[in-house]
Amino acid sequence: MTKFLVDRMLGQTAKWLRLLGIDAEYAPEGQDEKLVEIADEEDRIIITRDKELGREENAILVEKEPPESIIKDVIEEYEVEIKPLERCSKCNELVEKVDKEDVEDEVPENVFELNEEFWYCEKCDQYYWRGSHWEKIMDKIDDMLR
Repeated sequence: MTKFLVDRMLGQTAKWLRLLGIDAEYAPEGQDEKLVEIADEEDRIIITRDKELGREENAILVEKEPPESIIKDVIEEYEVEIKPLERCSKCNELVEKVDKEDVEDEVPENVFELNEEFWYCEKCDQYYWRGSHWEKIMDKIDDMLR
């Protein structure tokens, strides 16, 4: 499985990779050497706009383009398995499906009543469901995959 380390200039790219279920850590601020070290230790490919960092063997240099274009290129170039909404968009951890009755006191009442499926990120203490934003996210994902 291909994993990525997305530099600080590409936060939206990291978020959308995660929404696609792709392992995309958001690089901590720091020197290029540290990012290369993290990528080497965790077997990650760096996605960056930094020309110097982009020269590294395990790096992809991207121009100023929208996240959708970057993601489409990454999907075409690397073997990545698309599993939409399997990861937390905030922290990159895998989310777990949880029983509806377990979230009754954790989500707004109308959300609880209107939805049957829920997911939870233990690290962020964040709940997810297929709300009104779901179709918009899926439409954007479909556009990226075309």
